[in-house]
Amino acid sequence: MDGNQQVLPLAFAIVDEETYPSWKWFLQQLSRHVIRGRPRMCLISDRHSGLIKAVREGPDFVSPNGVHQHCLRHVCSNFNSIIKNVVLKDLCWQAGSEYQLRKFNRIMEEIKKQSVKAFAYLDQINKEKWTASHDGGCRCGILTTNMSECINGVLKGARRLPVSALVEITLERTVHYFRVRAIKGHKMLQNNQLWTDFACKMFISWQQKAVEHTITKYSHAQQSASVVTRRQTGHRINTHVVKIANRECSCGKWNQFGIPYSHA
Repeated sequence: MDGNQQVLPLAFAIVDEETYPSWKWFLQQLSRHVIRGRPRMCLISDRHSGLIKAVREGPDFVSPNGVHQHCLRHVCSNFNSIIKNVVLKDLCWQAGSEYQLRKFNRIMEEIKKQSVKAFAYLDQINKEKWTASHDGGCRCGILTTNMSECINGVLKGARRLPVSALVEITLERTVHYFRVRAIKGHKMLQNNQLWTDFACKMFISWQQKAVEHTITKYSHAQQSASVVTRRQTGHRINTHVVKIANRECSCGKWNQFGIPYSHA
């Protein structure tokens, strides 16, 4: 993904089928030609057993070099195939997409109240793999592999072609994709726009929301503050701790997106 929340295609492979050997080979090529020792790499995928095994044997997506996270959509789908309850599936999504730990715990307690089996299923999955609240900011707010599905649109109509034609059309369409993105990027820089459209819109939206908050405590020495959100009908007042020096807020969103949230 690039800074404008758009897919940045870097590597393609043609294989006979999706297996452990094919995934292992692909990740080896990715490591050698694309990653090349870059730290803090994050891979988001479904829970394909062959891929998980291949990732564990490589250096790039294993701590401390990087991480391998699960697509939340696939987690919810697998969850529903066993639990078969739409309400609990929605709660599963809410739990995985929640950035605040206290809210995550509250949703998990609700799941447990409705179904001990459902709670046990989710509880046995490593929370760092599928929840935003335990992610540590590795995902940059990206919870699913949905964005990668647009590559299917780029390659539409090409899958049944001979291999040589498939490679040629993939290269041609990818180069066009890069050219369009490059032109847009250069225009941003010429206009002295140092943030992408995606980041600017997010920051402006959160900046406007900030006027609804009140600072109750501030420590200049620690560069930290307690920020209280305005009381709303039916909702209690919430207090968040912002640590400027660490670039983090107890709401979890600054750490996750890398952009100061409204509390900051």
